Amino acid sequence: MNQAIEIDPQTLILEGIETGALPDLKPLALAREYALEQAQGCAGENEIVRWWHGAGGFFYEFKQFPAAFYGRLGPVQGEYLGASQAQELVWEALAKADKEEADLTLFYTPNLMQSDEDFFMAYTLGQTRIERGEARYALPLFMRLKTATYLLVLLRSQDEYLVFKLPQGQPVLAALSA
Repeated sequence: MNQAIEIDPQTLILEGIETGALPDLKPLALAREYALEQAQGCAGENEIVRWWHGAGGFFYEFKQFPAAFYGRLGPVQGEYLGASQAQELVWEALAKADKEEADLTLFYTPNLMQSDEDFFMAYTLGQTRIERGEARYALPLFMRLKTATYLLVLLRSQDEYLVFKLPQGQPVLAALSA
């Protein structure tokens, strides 16, 4: 039985992108802070995202948009990859997104979403499949692949890549508020 708990406002942020309204993430503030505290141990960052992972969990946030974060309470295990292994993950992720088997977010440059070449997103909201940006096989600074059973996060730091494959966790209930 999976005892991990996830704090993941991704769907709220994607809905905000589509509607143009910023999501209200105040109800997740305490859960967010607790997840960050539990993830302390090892830390890293690149041009767009910073992350922490330790015995108590995993947490990442975007530097320019800290509301875009993910927190996980519970044991996590990451793995360092070389460029060729990371490239294989990107290809597999793009194939899954193309078959609409997963939601995918890729950020290739520090510019985030200034041009279509900076990013690629493929996700489903309700019954609608949405794609934004340009899908490329280039190695990203950040990749997030969400399937029905797991979340895969790939982070580039210098010339190495750190990947976390996290089984589906128990979501924090929307009714929990700060």
